[in-house]
Amino acid sequence: MNQTEFKVAQIRANITKEEIAKRLNINIATLYRKFNGESDFTLSELKALKEILGLSKEDVDRIFFSD
Repeated sequence: MNQTEFKVAQIRANITKEEIAKRLNINIATLYRKFNGESDFTLSELKALKEILGLSKEDVDRIFFSD
């Protein structure tokens, strides 16, 4: 996961990590584990993040599937 790109998308969407966790219906600690690569986002979470952050398919690929 590209954390820098995620942060840019988060800032552009003007949303906090706490709000993202709430909208994903997960605990903030769970979001941080996913953000730090300790666990993976589910497909449904990725779809929700795409909508929440207003991401294109290319954005999703760049943020979540980059090395």
